[in-house]
Amino acid sequence: SYAHGLDFQRLLQIKIKEFDEITKCGVNMLVKPIVIFTVDGGPDENPRYRKVIEVGIHNFLEYNLDALFIACNAPGRSAYNRVERRMAPLSKELAGVVLPHDSYGSHLDAQGRTIDKELEKKNFGCAGNVLAEIWSSVIIDKYPVVAEYIPFENSELNASSLSSKDHTWFSQHVRTSQYFTQIIKCKDGKCCSKPRSSYTAEILSSTYSTCSDW
Repeated sequence: SYAHGLDFQRLLQIKIKEFDEITKCGVNMLVKPIVIFTVDGGPDENPRYRKVIEVGIHNFLEYNLDALFIACNAPGRSAYNRVERRMAPLSKELAGVVLPHDSYGSHLDAQGRTIDKELEKKNFGCAGNVLAEIWSSVIIDKYPVVAEYIPFENSELNASSLSSKDHTWFSQHVRTSQYFTQIIKCKDGKCCSKPRSSYTAEILSSTYSTCSDW
């Protein structure tokens, strides 16, 4: 979950026109006020899991979102996941590619066991950079693929630096179910900043008046 959180953060930082059009808006190019994640429901991104919700709350607070939704398909429906459909072109590019395990020297003994962990990481990094280079040359539906190798030690958000709230805030802003989690601003100006979109303004004006009414 923390790795996916870092991926989202990196995506917002990459200066690519197509990404900016999808994720940002306005003169100041702020992150769009409503973010929707559709995931495959695995243990690293299931909408019901604590760490996934923690990262969701962090993103909600960090980017001053009006609403954040995390949804997954029911069992047997993963074929309808849009991301799954994008894996085929990436897999095709790897046909015939051989990634040597010993680019900087072998880290294995005669029985194939690791005897040099630092060398193993270095060799793994070399393979990762090759994959990133291959995938970064791919165009899918006229959109560029951006891939980069990130070392394991820098591959996750720092849990201690995540923006968080207490259980009271959680109970007033977060709703979870088996396949869906939502985080939405309330109308209480002392609790949440003014909505940046008409979505929350309309929903909250017709449904809730303050946090205590949720």
